[in-house]
Amino acid sequence: MIRAALVLGGWLLLAVAGPAAADFALSIEELPEPARQTVVREVKGGTILEIERDDDHGSTVYEVEFVENQIKYEIDVAPDGALIRRHRD
Repeated sequence: MIRAALVLGGWLLLAVAGPAAADFALSIEELPEPARQTVVREVKGGTILEIERDDDHGSTVYEVEFVENQIKYEIDVAPDGALIRRHRD
């Protein structure tokens, strides 16, 4: 478990990150090859804004936010490259 403390204006703020904090920011190079290929195919000429790994109910999902033609999208991709979901964000 990770603990972080911040003193702000005389107040002590304590943040505890445990199993519930399961999002991890990644670069495209850190994705498994099948997931990376799906992301490249889906994003096409768009610009990736953020990639997160989410461990949700024991399954890993890569959430990718990107902009294409000034429209923001999000895709969810499984480690094996399966496209789980694509929607406007």
